[in-house]
Formats: sequence, C-alpha cells, structure tokens
Amino acid sequence: MKNDLTCAVVRDLLPAYAEHLTAPETNEAVERHLAGCPDCAARLDAMRAPEPEQEAETAKEVDYLKKVKRRSWKRVVLAVLLTVLVLAGALAAKVFLIGSPASADTMAVRTWTAGGQLWVDVTSSVSANAWWGWDTEVENGTARITAREGIVSPIHPTAWGRIGVPLEGVEKVYLCGRLIWQEGETIARETLDLLEAKTPYVGNASTVGRLVGCTEIPQLGGYTLSLQTGAEPYGCTIQLQTVMGTENRVEEIMEQAAFRLLALVGNLSEVSWTYTDVTGEVHTGAVTEADYLPLIKDPLPWYGGVPSAQELDVQASLKDYADTAVHFQRLCRFLDTQCSLRRSYEQDPDLLIAY
Repeated sequence: MKNDLTCAVVRDLLPAYAEHLTAPETNEAVERHLAGCPDCAARLDAMRAPEPEQEAETAKEVDYLKKVKRRSWKRVVLAVLLTVLVLAGALAAKVFLIGSPASADTMAVRTWTAGGQLWVDVTSSVSANAWWGWDTEVENGTARITAREGIVSPIHPTAWGRIGVPLEGVEKVYLCGRLIWQEGETIARETLDLLEAKTPYVGNASTVGRLVGCTEIPQLGGYTLSLQTGAEPYGCTIQLQTVMGTENRVEEIMEQAAFRLLALVGNLSEVSWTYTDVTGEVHTGAVTEADYLPLIKDPLPWYGGVPSAQELDVQASLKDYADTAVHFQRLCRFLDTQCSLRRSYEQDPDLLIAY
C-alpha cells in the first residue's frame, strides 16, 4: 500500500499519535510511514522515552516530602514532651509550692491556754502532709486560723504547726474551718460529728442511723433500729444483736447514747433498747427527755462535790443544749458522769452513803 504521508505531516501528527489521540485510519497511515522512515521512528522513540531531568526532579520532590514529614513528626513529639513537662511542672508547683487551703480533717490538734492566749499545736495524721502560711483573723468575737496545705518537700518540710491566738474578746476559734475552742473549752471532734448529724425528724432513718454510729453503741456489737413515727410520742428502739460487755457497761453506754439522741433529734421523745445476754436473759431499758432533769437538779456526788452542774446553765429542754457545741459537749460530759456514777452506786451503795 502506498505511503501517502510525508515526513513533515507525520512529525506534526507524532505528538497526538504518541498520546493515542489520533483516529485508527490516521494511526495506520503514520505506522506505515514509521515502518519505512527511521528518522520519524527515532523521533517517536524520543517522545516516548522518559525525561531524565523530570525523574530526578520527581525524586527530589519525594525526598523533600520525606524530610518535611520527618521534621513534622519531630515537632509533634517535641510539642507533646513540652506539654507534658509544663503540666508536670504546674502540678508540682501546685502540690509542693502553692498548695491548697488546709483542711482540719488531716490534723491532730492539741490546745492549751497561757499568757492570755490560746495555743494550738497541730500535727499531721497523714505523714505526707505539710502546712505553711499560717494566718489568724479575728472578727466579731470569732478567730479563724487558716493555712496552706501540700506534700512534704524540701520547700515546705514542716508537718506541724504552733499558733497563738490572743483571747481578749474571743469566744470561738476555728482551725481551717473546724470549731476547736468555744467559751474556754476545747471542742472534741466527736462533739462536732454528732452535731453535724443533728436532725429535726426521727423519721429521717439514715441520719438517725448516722447519729447512733457516732455513739459508743457500735462497740457493743451489731444492732438494728426501729423507728416509731406513726403517732406521738415518737420513739427509737435499738435491738442489740450481739452484746460485748457486762450488763452494767451495756446499760451505761445505752443511757449515754440515748441522751445524745434525745438532744439531737428534734421530735424524738423516747429511746428504748433490748438485748439478750450470754445466759439467755432478755434485758430492756428506756430513757425519755424528762429523765435528764432529776440528774441536773439533784446530781449524784462525785468525790465529795457536785460535778460541774452549774456550768450547764439549766435549759427547759434537753434539746436546747444542742444549739451550741460547747453547751452540748458539757451536757454530754455531765450526763456521762452521772450515768457512770449511778451504775457504780447501784453496784456498791456504800459509796453513796460515804458522801
């Protein structure tokens, strides 16, 4: 077949032919020319051959991207490490340098008065605690001691403190939010625990249970509570399951706890209890709100004298003593002494005759 394409025409068609953009008839004509024309065939081979410079440039671009990726990964790792170091530094500064407002919950406290001041010794009930920045402010008869708290470290190595509070015009002293002194008397933590559970209603079973748990009743063993809330007088019955102790000790603990419950539960009128001793004998007892009056008005003697009945400032109701911590604490101490004395005199009446 005649080759009717000239070299000039084929060379114009070669770029389109190399990219497979020409029609089949054109392809056949170009291929016939290429079969007989070494120059045009060489031009086509050159077009189809990859350009060395382009491959090198592509390789350079790939290498650059890899380097950028490696540098980006290093930056990410470095940023993470710096963030961790900053957070660790902030935490260390918070724990060891700045601290937080101190709480009395981790403090063991001892107080005494001397030179017109209340001295407060504080030691840590948690070995790792340290305190610093002690400060005392007095306003309207109330002194408030504050401090910062953190972990013991070379920066703050002190796990104790001693603070003096001038008592002129001061009626109450708080240590880091906790009342520790009122009207000349150190307030025990047990007193505050009981007052915190004070409730106006005997029907509040969880709070009444919490109050019982703050007394010495749990020392006697297991127990269950039964609340009489259907009609007045409202009552609480404590059924001891396992008795740990002598009869006198059990009765003494139950009486002391009953007076506390009657003072702290607003509408409670009677506390009763029952238990079975090791011989199988069933014992019952009860205390009403009115039972405290004879003890106040005619207290049993203690070593030839009347034990602090005057400081109680006799109230019309047992519940009135729960208005302040110091009055409630004095009431508990007085009634505990009277209950103990009554049991002692019941065992040995000659002790009472001697007085």
